[in-house]
Amino acid sequence: MTTYNVKFETDTHSAGDKIEAVTPEEALEQACAWLETAPETLSWERFEIGAVNFIEITEDEGKGFALWRSEELTLRLAAPDLLAALEQALEALNTAPRFRVRGLDSDSYKIATVCEAAINRAKGRGEP
Repeated sequence: MTTYNVKFETDTHSAGDKIEAVTPEEALEQACAWLETAPETLSWERFEIGAVNFIEITEDEGKGFALWRSEELTLRLAAPDLLAALEQALEALNTAPRFRVRGLDSDSYKIATVCEAAINRAKGRGEP
């Protein structure tokens, strides 16, 4: 058995402890189970327990072995790339002549409008 460090993080606070396991993946499974059954037993720093979006399993030397991210955190981390792709798509849609998109029962102009609204929202412009 190896002793792994486990770190739980939310947007506002974190907690950590040690887990005995054969593999990092087993340690991660134990950490996820711990989170589901008894998150209040962890020593959370400063704030109340919120939604955990990150779990990392390491050894004492700090070498990382296993990582879990929530869907929300994964999306937030991808957001800059998604925004850049959407801006390029909008540019392409506005450059091309209008065309029908049968699968969406729409056309390129309507899709460009949706893209532009999403870009504006991502940049804090317009309605939330």
